[in-house]
Amino acid sequence: MALKLNYDFLFVGKDDNSFLENYSYDLYEKYGERSGEIFINLEVQNNPANSEEIGEAVFGIFQEEFFANVDEDPYKRFEAALKAVNIGLSEFKSQKVSGYIGNMNVVIAAYVKGVLYVTQSGDAEAYLIRKRYLSVVTDGLSDENSDEIFSNIASGEVEEGDTVLLSSTRLLRYVSKNDLAKILSGNEPADVLAELKDVVATEMLGRVGLTAVCLKEGADDDVRIGEGEDDLQGTLVETSMSAKTISTPSGTVDVKSVFTKVLYGAGGVAKTVLGKVGDAVRKGGASRRAKSSRNFRGSVSGMGSKIGSFKKGLLSRGFGGSKVLVALAVVIGLLIAGVWAVKSQRDQQAELEAVDNLLIEVQNKISEAETRGQYDKEAAGQILAKAQEDAMSALNTDFRDKANILLQQIEETRDSLDEVKRIKQPTLVADLTEKRENISALGFTEVGDRIFVFEYNALYELVLDQVQDPITIDEEETVIASTGFDDRDSVVFLTKSGKLIEYREGTISFMDTEEESFHKGVALEDWGNRIYVLDPDNNQVWKYTYSSVQDRFGVASQYASEGDLAMAKDFAIDGSVWFLNDEGLEKYYAGVPADLIISKKPFNAFHDPLKMITDGDMAEVFVLDASENRVMRFYKDENTGNLIYSNQYLIEGVGEIRDFIVDLNAGRMKVLTPTAVYEFDL
Repeated sequence: MALKLNYDFLFVGKDDNSFLENYSYDLYEKYGERSGEIFINLEVQNNPANSEEIGEAVFGIFQEEFFANVDEDPYKRFEAALKAVNIGLSEFKSQKVSGYIGNMNVVIAAYVKGVLYVTQSGDAEAYLIRKRYLSVVTDGLSDENSDEIFSNIASGEVEEGDTVLLSSTRLLRYVSKNDLAKILSGNEPADVLAELKDVVATEMLGRVGLTAVCLKEGADDDVRIGEGEDDLQGTLVETSMSAKTISTPSGTVDVKSVFTKVLYGAGGVAKTVLGKVGDAVRKGGASRRAKSSRNFRGSVSGMGSKIGSFKKGLLSRGFGGSKVLVALAVVIGLLIAGVWAVKSQRDQQAELEAVDNLLIEVQNKISEAETRGQYDKEAAGQILAKAQEDAMSALNTDFRDKANILLQQIEETRDSLDEVKRIKQPTLVADLTEKRENISALGFTEVGDRIFVFEYNALYELVLDQVQDPITIDEEETVIASTGFDDRDSVVFLTKSGKLIEYREGTISFMDTEEESFHKGVALEDWGNRIYVLDPDNNQVWKYTYSSVQDRFGVASQYASEGDLAMAKDFAIDGSVWFLNDEGLEKYYAGVPADLIISKKPFNAFHDPLKMITDGDMAEVFVLDASENRVMRFYKDENTGNLIYSNQYLIEGVGEIRDFIVDLNAGRMKVLTPTAVYEFDL
């Protein structure tokens, strides 16, 4: 006995930013089992002008080609129909200057003589449930490298008791595989979809189209509706939830598709040739709603009548007056409590709807910011800030999970607009613990082509991917900063006590100054034959000039004549002097603060800035934000002297980053943790 397909459709969600439709078609009355039946779940995103036209074209082309020759092998019919759809969509693309027709999430299925044929594109999926086991039958069908929308076909036999679910999105994002299998193990598709809606409705960020098909063994006893107009309208109103098909001269079209169009169509208008059917459904819905209101009022009146009868009965039986009053008080109290409960439930429902609508607005703001950010990043940032505020307000409601997903989307949108490149697996260059188990590296130092790593009392040279044995700097002094001194081809260290130590030609020695001692500081930089010491405590940068004749530094001179350097953490020199503090970057020229504007400033800039890099040969400024392991890249504007934000690198899975160096010629960056050196491509 042939399998009977019992199916139903449902839309879940309220997102109006995409076109969504479910289709079904068969010619069983004309060809019997040879006909087969097709189902299409289709969503077109980001193309409001042409989405409905595209949807109708996909259905129309596939329908016409699939049923063109029902005597042909079903697989070949399915394949030929897909090829025709691909050609049609390709021609539609060619009419567009950009070649873009929107994001298409489509799943197409055909059933012929016990065999199911399936294909998909985008996020759409098809699931098969057999004996409470669920499999995603569309896995691996899409081909990102293909220019065609539909690339592959899956096929296989189905059995009595199987359930097939078609979805325009990936449902396993919102419900576990086991839970989905339990839900879809039911025998009635309408019940299955209703239960599924209850589970995913609060989690969905947009809309999803669902088709549930339950396979049973038996004769085809689907409800058929006559073609007379009066008969058609009356029958549909009374049996709209159970009716499956309408017989037409050209074939059989599913009734529920028309019904759902009426409920979910834009503005409540069903764009269909069966408009009169839609009117009948709307009238039927209105009459049912009116009847429900009358029933509610009637039930309240009935309750009052019963209370009166109860009172009369008590008095007629000689019940004491005081007891009557007590009994009446109890009944009235229950009535008031019931009314209050109904009101509370309505208020709660209204509050939930308000939150749901708010989160839909949040989703709309995210989409708006994505578009606006392409030409006005500052405005996009303000839109995202408002969206974040609204989403945060929903965290203490039943929609907290949806709010958290939206908050994550907001951060992802900011990252996208900030051109964030996530470095998930940087290459390990050197494990420093191989040389010292308890090493706690502080920073890099470069001299010419040589790269060094230093800690509080030791220096390590990095040669390719090999770490050389440590060189002890001093047993008593504690090193806190270092710089390459290119003028002497040496490395200079600044200690906690304010001393300068030099490593040159394999020798460690203390450096001298004409003064009794050097000024203390937190960072060092070289420029020509000078060493600069950043001293935030004294709001100054001390400049020391080295004399080769005297083999020592002269008397310190002050660099800054204006400004506030008390919060400076690091600095760099390229002719101007750049300072890094908690607020970001400052630029000085000739000892005086210069105006600095940062264009396209990143949303997440300067949470915990720690290190910066630039020099006279670089067109960029790089900044390490330590708390988030981000390195931000800015370009120097040669005309204005300002900065233009470019992009950033988010380094994951390496732990605390303490320093970094950049090789622009090789297009690579190295980062330093307390125990290791990593590298990645820019």
